[in-house]
Amino acid sequence: MMIPMSRPGWFDELPEFMTEAEYRDLPEDIARTVEVVYGHVIKCESPTPRHNRIARRMANALESARSPSDPCLTVETDIDVVLWRIPRFTFRRPDVVVYECIDDAARKPTAQETVLVVEVTSPTTAKEDLLDKKAQYAASGIPLYLVIVLDEKYDIWEIREFHLDAATAAYRLHAVHRSVLDLEQPIRLTLPISDLVTA
Repeated sequence: MMIPMSRPGWFDELPEFMTEAEYRDLPEDIARTVEVVYGHVIKCESPTPRHNRIARRMANALESARSPSDPCLTVETDIDVVLWRIPRFTFRRPDVVVYECIDDAARKPTAQETVLVVEVTSPTTAKEDLLDKKAQYAASGIPLYLVIVLDEKYDIWEIREFHLDAATAAYRLHAVHRSVLDLEQPIRLTLPISDLVTA
């Protein structure tokens, strides 16, 4: 979710609303600076280096932990996930996405193909990650949501693991990890949390 260090004029001139077709027509460098929720354009702020490092290491750990005997899963960072198109086009760009393998290498995953999303949240993004995105990911049917919670010093405070309650289309807190992330699905992973931040 990066934007240039000095915001060019076009960033402030982006429309308030956008259709999927209009989004697809944007140049890639501009498209990567926004998300679209219910057709409303959301401008994304540039993350800190620590944020990027944690997301990258989380993705690497998940990718390395995949088993050849398990269903084929792809792990990506900073990729669009279409949550729904009706009533209005909505997509988010989670920090880490785990989704079912897709034969078309150019196609991005939908929520129906996504089995886990991860957001690295800081004090400035906590409300959006723990309220707005949490509700949207649940409504779209993504089974698992991990939130890596950073404190004011951008150290990891905890990792919250949410599982989807299909009956209510809402997440329920399954576990809070403070020293070791012990993940059972969709990829079995035991990871010391310090490995995500140690230089």
